Amino acid sequence: MEYVYHGSKTHNIKELIPHESMHGDFVYATSDKTIAIVMSGKYGNDSIYSFGRNNKNKPYDLVERVPGAFDKIFANDFSLYYLDASEFKNIHTGFNEVVSDHSISVLKEEKYDNVMDAINELVSNGLIKIYRYPDRPEYIPYDDTDIIDKLGHYINDLGKSINNINIEYWIFRHPNIENEIREFALKYGYDAPPYDVIKEIMIKRQEENPEKEYFIDESLHMKEIHSNKTR
Repeated sequence: MEYVYHGSKTHNIKELIPHESMHGDFVYATSDKTIAIVMSGKYGNDSIYSFGRNNKNKPYDLVERVPGAFDKIFANDFSLYYLDASEFKNIHTGFNEVVSDHSISVLKEEKYDNVMDAINELVSNGLIKIYRYPDRPEYIPYDDTDIIDKLGHYINDLGKSINNINIEYWIFRHPNIENEIREFALKYGYDAPPYDVIKEIMIKRQEENPEKEYFIDESLHMKEIHSNKTR
């Protein structure tokens, strides 16, 4: 039997159930264990880190986009689930993923104590290269302008509306390109509130949702770094 893999911070799952996502209601999996392990982090998304490669013959690049974020994202334990590949289809999400629109029984579970430890093992095996902020590979610009391209991808390619991509999150986490993000949002009719208002919104959300991670300290550190550079 050919397997695909699904990583999760939740242990002892017997059946994976489709959940709503940007592509539809699906169970996600991948034929690449490396991807499944990285995706097992407790928190994080494209506004916090980048993961990919521009050459299939080279290691994946795992790039921290907000200082210190990896210490929270990959601090959890997790399970790697083995699934029947024949139950999945490729809808070309662009990241070596396959999906199922129905529930999937778990065939095997491997438990790991820590995501970062597993990632470091992949680094030792030449499968991943880690870049801590502000380091990054050559194809990711140091001025972070590729983030504007990501926002455009969400709207133009994935059909999301400007109101559904949380512009405030992106401004709060990347104040170094605040003006560029605001200009992007205005093109789609969205006028984001001032930074200080956004900061208070994020702090309040963290207080009201302690089970989630809004990367308050890391984002404020990012703001401090940018302020020092512009003095």
